[in-house]
Amino acid sequence: MRRVHLVHFYSAPGGIEVLSSRLVGSFSGHSFRVFVIRPRAEDQLDVYEGTDIPVTCGSGSNSVALFRLWKYARSYRNDVFHLFNLGPYFLLALKLAGARRIIYSIRGTRYWTNNFQQIVRRLLWRLALSRNMKVIANSEYSRQVFLEKVSRRPEIDVVYNPVGSVRFAPATHERKPGMMKIVYAGRLAPGKNLISWIETAAAIHTTLDNTLFEIYGSGPLEQQLHDKITCLSAGSYIFLKGYRSDIENVFREADLTLFLSEYESFGNVVVESILCGTPVIASGIPSMQEIFRDYPLFLLSTEEDIAEQVIARLRDYEALLSAAGNACRDFRKRFSEEAYIKKLNAIYTSFND
Repeated sequence: MRRVHLVHFYSAPGGIEVLSSRLVGSFSGHSFRVFVIRPRAEDQLDVYEGTDIPVTCGSGSNSVALFRLWKYARSYRNDVFHLFNLGPYFLLALKLAGARRIIYSIRGTRYWTNNFQQIVRRLLWRLALSRNMKVIANSEYSRQVFLEKVSRRPEIDVVYNPVGSVRFAPATHERKPGMMKIVYAGRLAPGKNLISWIETAAAIHTTLDNTLFEIYGSGPLEQQLHDKITCLSAGSYIFLKGYRSDIENVFREADLTLFLSEYESFGNVVVESILCGTPVIASGIPSMQEIFRDYPLFLLSTEEDIAEQVIARLRDYEALLSAAGNACRDFRKRFSEEAYIKKLNAIYTSFND
């Protein structure tokens, strides 16, 4: 049985972290261990808690975390290492430790914030990447950004995030008329545009007072979001609900998922919502355009007022619901767990001994 080491930056609930912890038992012929760069904070949720998967932690210090990862990889250098969206420093640490079977998953689109970082990190990427590494991306968009910004050297396969499982399915009961529930689910973190989400919710509620809004997730912006809701005197119709492990039930009970993220390499939650039969309205960023390529009704224009666009579509809710039904059938095949497991299994077993 071949051993595979999953390397995450955090073990807090995020799209790929939740999926990885849930799917590891579906891979035949492999056993799994996990290395997490940042140890869990005292009040932080851990997706691997309660599982029988061994977890090793790095450190809050980058230099210490790099050394611990190098030492860990040195001990298991003949195993398979699968890194999820870590920077070139950690990839280089594995390479220097002698790890020979490395899979690097591109799951982001932002690699630097200034010219100095660009120069340094591009050089480190060139040192860290090698021809015998396998590089995969979770969307055509994240693949293209990596090739344009970071390196054109590696051959990159696209392996879409697995979402289409029996867990995500439409509710068996009909939707009840009355209050319309609009939700967000995901990390409460920068880049998710959640202040704008709250402002948009308040603007929608001013016109459509039969609406209420719920935000599900945990993250560093929680207090800031709470303060914003208080500032807008919106506490009677906008609620912070915390993290829910049964997010499928959140989607089934909702009438709409509103997703206004500024950047995403993919976007699990919008697919999960559709698979539960719940329509989505999302910002028209490239990854959302890729997901909803055949369903433009779900995409917002950047040239028009967001709240007005959402209100107009809610007034023709049956059209949204019908489009969600069509997309649900399409997505169940396009983003299936079976396809993901089959493709990743083949990659895990493709390394020559």
